[in-house]
Amino acid sequence: MQLFYSTTSPAARKVMMLLRITKQLANIELVKTNFESEELRKLNPLGKIPALVDADLTLCDSTLICEYLDELYVVAGNDSLYCGKEDYYYDVLAAHALANGLIEAAVNTVMENRRETEQSDYWLSRWKTALATGIKHINMEMIGSAKKPNIATIAMVAALGYLDFRLDHYQWRNWNPALAEWYSTLENKAWVKETAPQA
Repeated sequence: MQLFYSTTSPAARKVMMLLRITKQLANIELVKTNFESEELRKLNPLGKIPALVDADLTLCDSTLICEYLDELYVVAGNDSLYCGKEDYYYDVLAAHALANGLIEAAVNTVMENRRETEQSDYWLSRWKTALATGIKHINMEMIGSAKKPNIATIAMVAALGYLDFRLDHYQWRNWNPALAEWYSTLENKAWVKETAPQA
């Protein structure tokens, strides 16, 4: 398998963390790429990162890639990080979706701030509100833990790590001190440290 990724992409980081947690990293050839890559666009015309290639199968969405890798993990006799057999399955998926929404709002904010033409105060305000509101309303019981991570754990770490990396002036920890404490219990885990975004 090949994974086309970027060290600054929070979506790619989700996949990289899952690969480490599930001990599948050795099965993957890592290929650094960027939005302008012609090779990436052959796999995904949208140029989105990451992309996974496994023989004739190509997957170009981080959530889909993580689900595929999780299925391989389950086939090997392990418990799913998606918690599919648990009564709280949809609660975990809801927490995962919220974390993905935080990633989207953060990335949109960064891209808007980089725009050379006049930036939209409306959208910047709307995305900041989404980030603050989302972080304040996270279901802490469903985002897993350092000892028992799930797919929501991975996505939330990716979201919060990206905020620290690109939007640290937002000081998201002030929005939810309990989440900040939760995050501090994960920061020194190998699968978190080894995937930290790099400029």
